Amino acid sequence: MKAYLINLDRSPGRLAEADAQLCAAGVDYVRVAAVDGRALGWAGLRGRVSRLRFFLVHGHFPSVGEAACTLSHNAALRRLAEGGEGAAMVFEDDVGVDGAALREALAAVEARLDPARAEIFLLCDHEGTARGAGRGLAPAGDAHFAEGYVATAAAARRLLALNAPVRAAIDAWGHWAGRGIRVWKACPPACAQRDVVSEITGGRRPKRRAGWGWYVALWRLRVGLGQALDGLLYRVCGR
Repeated sequence: MKAYLINLDRSPGRLAEADAQLCAAGVDYVRVAAVDGRALGWAGLRGRVSRLRFFLVHGHFPSVGEAACTLSHNAALRRLAEGGEGAAMVFEDDVGVDGAALREALAAVEARLDPARAEIFLLCDHEGTARGAGRGLAPAGDAHFAEGYVATAAAARRLLALNAPVRAAIDAWGHWAGRGIRVWKACPPACAQRDVVSEITGGRRPKRRAGWGWYVALWRLRVGLGQALDGLLYRVCGR
């Protein structure tokens, strides 16, 4: 199966590390140049991101890094959608790969793969939910990780139709599952994020919503109302 590796032009060291990981696992990949949000800034991203729709889905406006990360995945998905393959793997350059687990995961994926179905198969798992889930594939739920996954051509086309311009983060899998894309995860996971800081997102992590219970409740209410409004827009506009 073809693979795409997302990597910034200014990160040759990370490319070398990812190359070692993927070559050791027997993965033949094509490099996709990541969108450099730090270099472009919002002036260079204007028109490519719907900041309001992103706010409705996530409860905060996107950072330049979050927007650039999703645009980078869109570039890889566009290669898949236009390249004639039925499915392909997509990796970020901070991925660590377990070769044996990857072969097992790909066997499970290929057993049910249909390029005409819009499906994503996550190869990594930050939440540890694979424990006790058996082996093979399981529903991903509201997962948030994108270091490695398999996308069908139909899923690539669907994501590009829904998320260009960017309306939500690429790894908002629960959100995309509500818009016609089936999302699975491999059990056990085949790859993980190496302990390095993201150079696309700038190392920023989502703020922890901690503190008074009323604050958390109000924040959740705000996000819930925003997502309900986004869902209404989706039903009206189809995207």
